[in-house]
Amino acid sequence: MSTKFRLVTEVLAEVARTGRPEIARTDEVRETFGSVEAFLLALHHRWRTALVAHLDTLLEDPPADLDAAVHALWADPGLGGRGLRPLLDAHAGHPALAAAQERERVLVRRDLGVEISPAVGLLAAG
Repeated sequence: MSTKFRLVTEVLAEVARTGRPEIARTDEVRETFGSVEAFLLALHHRWRTALVAHLDTLLEDPPADLDAAVHALWADPGLGGRGLRPLLDAHAGHPALAAAQERERVLVRRDLGVEISPAVGLLAAG
């Protein structure tokens, strides 16, 4: 198991265990990832990978209400694993993370025709 993967797993387990969406071991995060920003983007990548995989499965047999299904998937608190969603939500204001999330909204709108408002689900404004 890579050092980065191990650290992500351990940080997310800590969030899930404590219920506190904090980046534990920030010194180790900085040493391993180069910055907290790089760590947050790695977490976003994990969420995005889970989103795309689930969207692919959903599109193999599209439901009658694709918009509702995509919105439900986007807002699924378990997508990507325990602890991930709370940690991303807690850092939603970080510029790199907000920009990455907006890129996902644009792709969903472009590729699926489904509009995901910034006020819906993951990294909701506010």
